[in-house]
Amino acid sequence: MDLTVALAHVDGDRQLLAELAAIFLRDYPRFVNSARESIRRDDAQTLEREAHTLKGRLAFFGVHGVRDQALELETIGRSRDLTQALQTLTGIERAMEGVLVEFESLAREQKS
Repeated sequence: MDLTVALAHVDGDRQLLAELAAIFLRDYPRFVNSARESIRRDDAQTLEREAHTLKGRLAFFGVHGVRDQALELETIGRSRDLTQALQTLTGIERAMEGVLVEFESLAREQKS
């Protein structure tokens, strides 16, 4: 996470950023479940939409590497050929493990 990028999006309001990080943490499991289910159902449109949303949220927080993977997943959905989708989603989940720790740390600030 690039904290400078994230703080710039909220005019330096660290409390607001902490609240947004908490929202991201709440929503992230739903994204993964929805994306996984859309792959299982061969629902490219839903996969594209979910990946697009994740991409935007990651860009907001300056999580550029995983954002690029979300873009790849969005592109897969747009192509309607989901053969690489599960592999890409799994890569996103692995990459997010460390990022989620950063989000959790940031979200804890809202309780301070």
